Amino acid sequence: MSSSPVKIRSATISDSDAVTDLLKSIEGVWQLDWRFDSVCRAISAADGLAFVAVEEGQVVGFICGHDLGFRAYLSEFVVAESHQRAGIGKALLRSLEEALSRRGCRLVVADVYPPAEPFYRALGWGAPSAVLLSHCTPPFSDRHDDGHRSC
Repeated sequence: MSSSPVKIRSATISDSDAVTDLLKSIEGVWQLDWRFDSVCRAISAADGLAFVAVEEGQVVGFICGHDLGFRAYLSEFVVAESHQRAGIGKALLRSLEEALSRRGCRLVVADVYPPAEPFYRALGWGAPSAVLLSHCTPPFSDRHDDGHRSC
């Protein structure tokens, strides 16, 4: 990591490729069942709750949340391995929490990548009194899809 300051700013659609590359750079983070345009969709749907950490023009961190009305959901969060343990993750998480607080949203939930659990717990996160379940929908075949959609 260089000595230049890291800036936290709102994520934009133009950050999608860099964020996708960052997510794929850390083993176990990118999921094989994610769509090719997952990051683009997430940033669009976040409604101002997606942030990037940028150093010397490079995206080194990303967080994306969604205000669902009843509660917020932290949908994705990653910091480049070379930049971990430097306060970037904490700054990104605080940016999201502050943005949610300004909206009046007090509860944030997340499914957490197991190696990151101590990070969250150190910042006051704990297990909710709920069970996280998942279900895969059946594949959909779109005969008109050329595989080259963009945001």
